[in-house]
Amino acid sequence: MTVSDLTAVVDRLLDPDGGCVWNREQTHASLARYAVEESYELVDAIEDGDVEDVREELGDVLYQVVLHAGIAARAGEFDLDDVVESAREKMVRRHPHVFGDERADTVEDVVRVWRAAKAAEKSARTSVFDGVPRAMPPMERAVKLLERLEERGDADEAVAAVVGPDGADADWGSEMLGAIAAARRSGIDPVESLRAAVRRLEVEGRAGD
Repeated sequence: MTVSDLTAVVDRLLDPDGGCVWNREQTHASLARYAVEESYELVDAIEDGDVEDVREELGDVLYQVVLHAGIAARAGEFDLDDVVESAREKMVRRHPHVFGDERADTVEDVVRVWRAAKAAEKSARTSVFDGVPRAMPPMERAVKLLERLEERGDADEAVAAVVGPDGADADWGSEMLGAIAAARRSGIDPVESLRAAVRRLEVEGRAGD
């Protein structure tokens, strides 16, 4: 079986003659939440270390990609080949140390080359925050924004402006942002740390079932 077999299934589902009524009514917007849900289910499977679940969840994520491409094709926007070509071109551009003359012998070199290539692509952006998805969960988005500010060199100043000079802002959200920034300065991954704590909470809670 190949991706083209899955494309054929999606084409059949979207067929106005005998296809699936539900699938035909979907749009990029109506399907957005499923892309997020399937991605989280994939992360769960990876964390559980279950190879079969990882395979299945990857298939569900791939199905979302093919379905979106099928909907776009019917609207005359783009098709799956366009999606694949866009991804191929991007990866080639961002790996000049593999496909070009750039040299990168360490992980740090690779990150430097990747960032330089990405910066060249996004030269039209007007803000360091451009491209950070607004739909990200708040903590993950806070970390991503802080990463951008850290690269620019003014993360501490921006955080101080939000939480207040003495760090005693009464707003809980601002205090949480300050805690996230402090965790990053200490070398702690706040997202993974919270997820680990929540996993422990689930274990403890299930023990009482």
